[in-house]
Amino acid sequence: MLKRDNDVLRRAGKMVGLSTLGAAGIYVLGRLVFKRLVTQSASKILQEPYDRNIFEAYAMTKRMNPMTTVDTNLRAESGQPVMSFGTPFPMPSFEGIRFSPAQLYRFSTPQDVEIDTALVLGKKAAKPMKLDIPILITGMAFGNGLSKQAKLAAAEAATLAGTATNCGDGPFNAWERAAAKHYIVQYGRTKFNRDPNILRQADMIEIQFGHCGWVGLGSKYAWREFTPELRKAFALKRGEDLVYHANFPEVPKPQDLGRLITDLRNLTGGVPIGVKITCGHDIERDLALILEGGADVITLDGGQATSHWSPECIHDNFSLPTVSALCRAARFLDKEKVRDRVSLLVEGGLETPGDFLKALALGADGVEIGFVALVALLHNQEFKALPYEPPAQLLWYTGRYKNKFNRKEGAKYLANYLRACVEEMRLMTRGVGKTALRDVSADDLFAIDEMSAKIANLPLHYQSSP
Repeated sequence: MLKRDNDVLRRAGKMVGLSTLGAAGIYVLGRLVFKRLVTQSASKILQEPYDRNIFEAYAMTKRMNPMTTVDTNLRAESGQPVMSFGTPFPMPSFEGIRFSPAQLYRFSTPQDVEIDTALVLGKKAAKPMKLDIPILITGMAFGNGLSKQAKLAAAEAATLAGTATNCGDGPFNAWERAAAKHYIVQYGRTKFNRDPNILRQADMIEIQFGHCGWVGLGSKYAWREFTPELRKAFALKRGEDLVYHANFPEVPKPQDLGRLITDLRNLTGGVPIGVKITCGHDIERDLALILEGGADVITLDGGQATSHWSPECIHDNFSLPTVSALCRAARFLDKEKVRDRVSLLVEGGLETPGDFLKALALGADGVEIGFVALVALLHNQEFKALPYEPPAQLLWYTGRYKNKFNRKEGAKYLANYLRACVEEMRLMTRGVGKTALRDVSADDLFAIDEMSAKIANLPLHYQSSP
């Protein structure tokens, strides 16, 4: 028995020794092979001319960024305009602006004092829309954007959080209307959403002259591209293409906007009538015409806004930065003395509670979110698509994984996100010594860079208070 145990131990020792020797051999051989590969590769890079040198690929990315390289290849492949979801290029934002804390010169708000977060849109309208919070879900269309489950999740989240959702430049849907306590119907540059029975179900009408991705451009989609479900939703007859006009047929000249606003106000019994515009350098002229038309709400779509599958050349080359558009619009409305009757909403690149409250301080009555809302909707569900497909494939109407999206979870997490943002906005409002979000103002801000100071007309951090 003892002899057999000794034999087993000897064999085990030999195996351990051979394994150790083998591992050492592999280690040494691996080092030699790796060194040879590195030496050969480095020699090629350091000796071959650029026309045959693989390092030229790196040099190309220094001259042309990777996104431009990909876009160039997509244009070469298709011969068609490249579509995208927003611009990646940096613009002035809210990051250069900070709040000034209240502590002794003025006190912060005690923790037992309630902070008012309410928002009223259409302050002088016969039927104003009253929301619990000033963060709205922006217009994202069913069909040519989101799936039914994604739209329902957004509507349910808005209801849970006490805010409004928007049908976007897609069709009105009875199931979305039923899920949303506050529902904005977009009156776009096409034939759908014109039925008086639809318009009367809206809590607010938004006349959409453009958004960042289309800036008032027209488009046409062949009826064959649509499923029977979408043809019914868009009220398309067999053989009828879907046409988005560049401009409103019922507004042949700017002065006709007032007639359209009046007609919609009378038809709906006095719900707020809003106008949504992309923000160009002539923004004050556009705003003057909107005020002349008698709108209750103005929505600014800034240059950092995203949209589903819009021309990249528009995203990357048009529109004012959101913070610039907001500051100019707020100053214009103040000058015209209309803030008591006209509400101002802003969207485009607003991603954090700090962004939201800074927008309110700079003159917005409320903010709208889109992209960041989709991120919240996807919480805990991203890996149903990753790593092989983008997570948005869970949300698009044409998405490969849309049937895997859990609507109830999406609604819960988006509502949680909205609640968390509002709570953080309350904290910051206490920090500047105010008792309502709407009372936070430019007096509570300063800038940490000269561009932000000039855009928002704020003192710089190294300047003393007057």
